[in-house]
Amino acid sequence: MLFLYNLPSAEMGALIVAATLAIALAGYALFRCFFPVRLDAEQRGMTIAMMSAVTTINSLLVAFSAISVWASYEAASDNVAAEAACATELSHDLASFRTPRALTARHDLGIYLQRVVHDEWPLMQQHARSDTGTEAAFDTMFAAVNQIEPSDDREHVLLAEVLTRVNEMVKYRQRRLQDLDSAMPVTLWGVMLIASGMSLVLLYALPGTRFNVVLVSIWATTLGLAFFFVLAVDRPFAGEVSVGSEPMQRALATLIVEDPRRANPPT
Repeated sequence: MLFLYNLPSAEMGALIVAATLAIALAGYALFRCFFPVRLDAEQRGMTIAMMSAVTTINSLLVAFSAISVWASYEAASDNVAAEAACATELSHDLASFRTPRALTARHDLGIYLQRVVHDEWPLMQQHARSDTGTEAAFDTMFAAVNQIEPSDDREHVLLAEVLTRVNEMVKYRQRRLQDLDSAMPVTLWGVMLIASGMSLVLLYALPGTRFNVVLVSIWATTLGLAFFFVLAVDRPFAGEVSVGSEPMQRALATLIVEDPRRANPPT
């Protein structure tokens, strides 16, 4: 399904809604062709009551799915913000040292942030994977931090903070990469689709009048829009509707403004 995330949001939404509508109307036509049910007044009333119950349950399932994927999306967004804040704090701490190795580590931090923004983020959005060059830049920065030798007691205390920050960045980075595979369970998708299909089948039992065709179309369009929202937000870093790199860009901009010489673009 990753190919859908490479489409613009409008095209992705139109495709999903159109597919849902086409399947619903085709199913309606086939059902009326092979199962021309004729309901009396009592059966029609029972069908409408059952349809109301099934559509209510289906709406709750769709709402639960939407809330679930939105919570995952928000958690991924918060993690990126925390990673960017940690990078900014690490940059400030490294700038307080007076040793060449600390300046080298800060320079490597700038290279890492640039690779995250310019190399890794597009891969995350289009292919749901990380960038090996960015991973190597992070390892280089991590190694440079661990080579810092404090020159006085103040820097000894500050080095402990720096090591804490860089280890926090490891944690936030790993969480971000784990979120690349985050998706709604297949079981929940299956239950939601089956319940949606059952709600349509109950509508199919109604006579094939223009009014009932409109009802089927409206319900199918509503389901298609709900499917689009759930699918668009299901993967936090994939597609146009995804967690952006703006926090990391601000962290990089802060580092460059403080000392432009320490954030040269990687070659």
